[in-house]
Amino acid sequence: MKVDKLTAGFFTGLWAAIAQAWVGVLPPSAFGICFISHPSDLFNWTVNRIFGTSFYVHDPSLDLPVLTVLGVLIGASLATIQHKEFKFRMPRNPLDHYLNGFMVAVFGLMLGYCSVHIIMGLTYGSLIAATGFAGMMVGVALAVLYIKWSARR
Repeated sequence: MKVDKLTAGFFTGLWAAIAQAWVGVLPPSAFGICFISHPSDLFNWTVNRIFGTSFYVHDPSLDLPVLTVLGVLIGASLATIQHKEFKFRMPRNPLDHYLNGFMVAVFGLMLGYCSVHIIMGLTYGSLIAATGFAGMMVGVALAVLYIKWSARR
């Protein structure tokens, strides 16, 4: 069964709205799909349950962690398997990928936002989101310059 992007987006949004209403998040939060705070909440929630610690978890994840990242990874894996595109490849320089991912995670956690949250925060007029957006744009520009530089080496 093949699903087009519009249908997938519609049902993803519908499921997110139903799940938010089911969990009882009132007023609805701008929690979206976040690859910074959702994995952090999942990790912190799990560690809190296992070891009795009290690491910070966002309100929507207090009772049950938001599993959007796992859903995206599973869905993307199933889509690549369905289209026979699934394969593991070793990057030319694994350290670069590790460091870049680490920096994205650290700066995202320092800001407390992912790019989706920054855009939503901008629409609410948040000064923190505006600062984060400016920092993200500087980071993107620096990353592009670095990629161009490393491609020319």
